[in-house]
Amino acid sequence: MKQAAKTTSRKLPRSARTLVAAATYAALLALAIWALPVKFRFAECELTVAVMIVCAATVSGEKVRSLATPTASVIIGLWAIEFVCAVIAPNAPVTSKGFSTSQPLLGWGPAAPGVYHARRLGRDGSLIYDVDYTIDADGLRRTLSAASGPTVAFFGDSFTFGEGMRDEDTLPQAFADIDQHRLRVLNFGFSGYGPQQFLRAVETGLFDRLLTNAKVFVFQTSAWHAERSSCLVNFIIRAPRYTLQDGEPIFMGPCAEGLMRYWNEFLGNSATFQVIVEPLLVSIGSKDIDLYIAEVSAAAKLARAKYGVPTVVLYLPAGDDYLANSATSDADIERRFRQAGLLVLDGALSRINFAPGTLLIIPGDKHPTAVAHHARAQRLHDFLKENLPNLIASSAPH
Repeated sequence: MKQAAKTTSRKLPRSARTLVAAATYAALLALAIWALPVKFRFAECELTVAVMIVCAATVSGEKVRSLATPTASVIIGLWAIEFVCAVIAPNAPVTSKGFSTSQPLLGWGPAAPGVYHARRLGRDGSLIYDVDYTIDADGLRRTLSAASGPTVAFFGDSFTFGEGMRDEDTLPQAFADIDQHRLRVLNFGFSGYGPQQFLRAVETGLFDRLLTNAKVFVFQTSAWHAERSSCLVNFIIRAPRYTLQDGEPIFMGPCAEGLMRYWNEFLGNSATFQVIVEPLLVSIGSKDIDLYIAEVSAAAKLARAKYGVPTVVLYLPAGDDYLANSATSDADIERRFRQAGLLVLDGALSRINFAPGTLLIIPGDKHPTAVAHHARAQRLHDFLKENLPNLIASSAPH
């Protein structure tokens, strides 16, 4: 009896203790991943690797332990950097599952029609926005306008889509409201899009079914789209890629393919990459601006040839700091668009034209507010009335 008691009181073997420790950590990790924001998950994965190495070393020989210790130390150091970067990085918006899906021509886009919830929090947990996005039967952000007739088609990125805004507060919806819903207004914008999606959609006829009565295309853009057209930012890796040949943009496939695409997507989940590495890699030069202008101009040329419509560039100035290494300016870019035959409307908003305290950008976010969207929509309507009077006249009540 004494021998039996002595046996049962012995400690578990080292391998069993290691297994219990690993299982406990795995459970805690699962809880942390469920509870923490997405931006901390890469850090959690790094810490998991370090812990697994340490656990494996405890049941291995001396040689393995001698290699495992410095390896785990390096990984823990990387984890510390990743964790700090994740704290610094802003929280990404969280949208309903299935809102954005992979698509063969444009890289990604809206999923099935329906209502998708979007929410974004500040670093301190404060609410930045909490809205719903409605995707209509055509796969576009819902815009209430005329059911048929002369069509104004909006193209662009999250600014055009209306990220952070309710359906009724987007730029295309504000334009439709100003025109009292007499024109048919379509919103082809989507988060993350650049000039290459505009060009690819036009050259492939992706939306031909919806553009049979198109009268004008509106592309809201800025020079910072150049980092997208040149595939310089990581989130753009599924997008179409073009290169300049004899001054014309030629489609070359997606920005990244095969294993490189998956590797870039893996890196894109790292806060260290987003906060430290990517800003060092993204530098806009004159060649990037040339490609950017060429893509927009080519899309406008095709729009004229295929649909017989002019293209209005609603240009948002990027600023001298952003263009410092490109040997150009916002004024130069606007001039080059005009030379290419596009109608250009400067979308800069001056605060002196608004009441003190009026918000033009969502606090804690980079996207325009409903006030900014409405102001630009009014300017666009006035611009079209002056430059395309027949279009506005066709929507006037008879």
